[in-house]
Amino acid sequence: MSRTLKKKKHWSSKVQECAVSWGSLGEFGNVVEVLGGAEHGEFPYLGQMKLDVMVCHVGRMPYFGDVLLEINGTPISGLTNRDTHAVIRHFREPIRLKTVKPGAS
Repeated sequence: MSRTLKKKKHWSSKVQECAVSWGSLGEFGNVVEVLGGAEHGEFPYLGQMKLDVMVCHVGRMPYFGDVLLEINGTPISGLTNRDTHAVIRHFREPIRLKTVKPGAS
């Protein structure tokens, strides 16, 4: 007997884009913790966030653990955590984030 294989959705269909700003709290790093990076063998991902000061202008608000793919159209896969923070500081508010929920290991 053969089994019918279910066709799984590709992860790229789950990519979310949002534009966020954070007001007068200074840098993005004061509002959102960015973890991971190439030095840890991981994609950069979002840590704890101060959701009460963040405003999402377009799309859905990112969640804890979402993997960062792009910041204002700049791909950040393969960057170290320090380089990711440098890319974020380079842009003014609001910034566009492309994120994806991590899959099961």
